[in-house]
Amino acid sequence: MIGLKRGTVKLKKHDPNWAKLFKKEKKLLLGKFPNVILEISHGGSTTIPTIPAKPIIDMFAVVLSLKKAKAIKNKLEKLGYEYRGADGVKERILYVKGEPELRTHHLQLVEKKSDEWKNHILIKNYFLKHPEVAKRYAKLKAKLAEKYPNSRKSYSHGKDAFIKSIIQKAKKEK
Repeated sequence: MIGLKRGTVKLKKHDPNWAKLFKKEKKLLLGKFPNVILEISHGGSTTIPTIPAKPIIDMFAVVLSLKKAKAIKNKLEKLGYEYRGADGVKERILYVKGEPELRTHHLQLVEKKSDEWKNHILIKNYFLKHPEVAKRYAKLKAKLAEKYPNSRKSYSHGKDAFIKSIIQKAKKEK
């Protein structure tokens, strides 16, 4: 149902269970860290019902500060999350869940004022509001997944320009 080998790219048809799995994990995290995690949003393509996605649940969790969020590292690790640090992205702390052969969740801790949070919301809402754009994105993703099945970095890099254009369009609509 969910999970993908680390570093690989394989898209699956949208599965309504992804939303349920997100809600289950959200409830767990908010229950365990009520004074650190303020809110959690489902992110990535698993939130968009009209397009395929890598079967990994992406989550953006708002924290008061990234500095204070470091205090929950050990507790997150006990829940099966692996600390990955910023992993090349400023303004976030990344954790991944699942064995390297079957990654199931990506948890990004971000501050509410960060561009990471703002852009996540802009992108998600834009795709939900514009299904025709989401379909164009799906075609790009399929092409890149076919070209880079064993390089998630190349796959992600291939989407950069499209995503940046969506952020700009979404900002103009605000």
